[in-house]
Amino acid sequence: MIEKLQAHVHGIFAPYQNAKTAKELEEELLQNLFEKYNDHKRKGSTEEEAYKLTIDSIGEVSELVDALNLQYSELEQAIKMDYSKQRLVDSDFRSVSVHDGKFNSCDLSRSDFSHSDLTGSTFKSTNLSNCIFENVNLTSTLFKSANLKGVTFNSNTYNKTHFKSCNLSGLTFDGESFSQTIFEGSSLRKASFRDATLTNVQFRMSDLKKIDFTGASMDKLTYNFLNGAKVDLSGVTLI
Repeated sequence: MIEKLQAHVHGIFAPYQNAKTAKELEEELLQNLFEKYNDHKRKGSTEEEAYKLTIDSIGEVSELVDALNLQYSELEQAIKMDYSKQRLVDSDFRSVSVHDGKFNSCDLSRSDFSHSDLTGSTFKSTNLSNCIFENVNLTSTLFKSANLKGVTFNSNTYNKTHFKSCNLSGLTFDGESFSQTIFEGSSLRKASFRDATLTNVQFRMSDLKKIDFTGASMDKLTYNFLNGAKVDLSGVTLI
């Protein structure tokens, strides 16, 4: 009966062998079923009765396994990619998921990254002129010495995003929300952060002349950082 039980469970999991945790889940379920089977036997059930009671206790596991399979399929799509030193002008990167991707020393001018997940990716010495970043997850993304002339930034996630040695002059970040974002050694001259929300944002050794924070909301740490740099914060609300 034990072999019959193993065969039954293996049959349930057969369609899901591509899920990385299917094997572990199958082994865990089998262990639990063995314990239930032996428990039924100790309580006086025949082998056939114990087997049926054990099988009936499994319930519907396909939904659980389907969910696991979907999760891992999505995770596998978020693969590490290295596009460094490629000429990818006018590329369509909409809705892609590239974790820890490398787009270093690339020409990506006029490319569209809308609705993408670029968590942990790096853009070092990359030409991003006139690119579109709209509804993009830029968590822990690094822009270093990147050409950002004419870039559109709109409705993105800026969590621990790092702009280092970049020219952000004249760019618009109106209404955006920044958390633990770092602007380091970058030019933000005449950049606009109107109605933006900034929490624990640092502006290290950056050119902040004529930057516009009208209607912006920020925490005390960010406020003090900017106030020390003599930025006009007359239209700012503390949060």
